[in-house]
Amino acid sequence: MPLRIATLLFALHCLLPTSCVAFSCTLVPGALVQIDAGVGQLFGVNKDDNIYTRFGSSWTQLPGKLKHVTVGPAGVWGVNRANHIFKLVGTDWVEVPGLLKQIDAGGDQFVAGANPADAIFCLPKENTVGYSRSNSAMNWRQIPGGLKYYSCGPYSCWGVNSGDQIYVKKGVSSSNCEGDGHWHHISGGLSMIEVGSDGSVYGVNSAGHVYHRASTSALKPEGTGWTHIQLYSGQVKHVSYDLGHLWIILKNGNIYDCPNDCTE
Repeated sequence: MPLRIATLLFALHCLLPTSCVAFSCTLVPGALVQIDAGVGQLFGVNKDDNIYTRFGSSWTQLPGKLKHVTVGPAGVWGVNRANHIFKLVGTDWVEVPGLLKQIDAGGDQFVAGANPADAIFCLPKENTVGYSRSNSAMNWRQIPGGLKYYSCGPYSCWGVNSGDQIYVKKGVSSSNCEGDGHWHHISGGLSMIEVGSDGSVYGVNSAGHVYHRASTSALKPEGTGWTHIQLYSGQVKHVSYDLGHLWIILKNGNIYDCPNDCTE
C-alpha cells in the first residue's frame, strides 16, 4: 500500500479463536530512527541524535544527544554515540557509569541492555529508581551470553543475537534482573525485538516485516508462535508497543501510531 495513504486498516486473528489483533494506523508528523513507548509515555530519537517526547499531538525536543532512548518503570534512560549511559533526572541527563550501545527500561524497575561487544547487562531496582548523580554506586550484573538487542517486560526479557536468533529469559524481577539462569531459544529470526509493558512481544526482521508473539503470559512467557503483522511490509525499521498502541518507524523515518482496534 502506498506510503501516502495515512490510514491503514488491518485485522488478523490470532491462534486463540476468541482473540485477535486489529490495527488502524495513522501517520504522525515527524521523522525518527528509534522510538520507545512505556508507562504511557513516548520518546524517540532522529537521525541527528536529537531527542523527542510526545505530549498530546505534538513533539517536544529535549536537550542533549542520544542514539537510543527508552522509557519504562525505571524511568527514562538512553545511550549516546560513544555508548555512554544517561538517566533523565528532572530535566537533566545524568551520566551513569558503564557502556551500552542499546538500553531498555521496560522491566520491573530495572534496566538492561547490550554493550558494543554484545555482552548483556542489567541493573536492578536498587540502583535504578533512586539514581540521581554520577557518583552513585552501581551494581551492573552481567548476564552470560551475547545479544545485540535486549528488551524486558513485567515477567520476561527477549533478545536477538548477531545472527538474528531469538532468545527469551524467564523469571526476571526487580531484584533478580538476571532471570532464571537459562536462555530459551525461540524459532524464527528478528533483527530487533521489543517487550511491551503488558508483556506483549513485537519484533522486526531483516527484511522489514513486523511479527507479534502470540499468547504470551506470566505462566507462559514464551507464548505459542509468531504472527506476521502485515503493516508496511518490507519497510519497517523499529517498533514499540504500550497501552494498546503499536508504534512503527519506517526505514525512511516515517512514524505511524497503530492502535489495536480489535474487540474480543
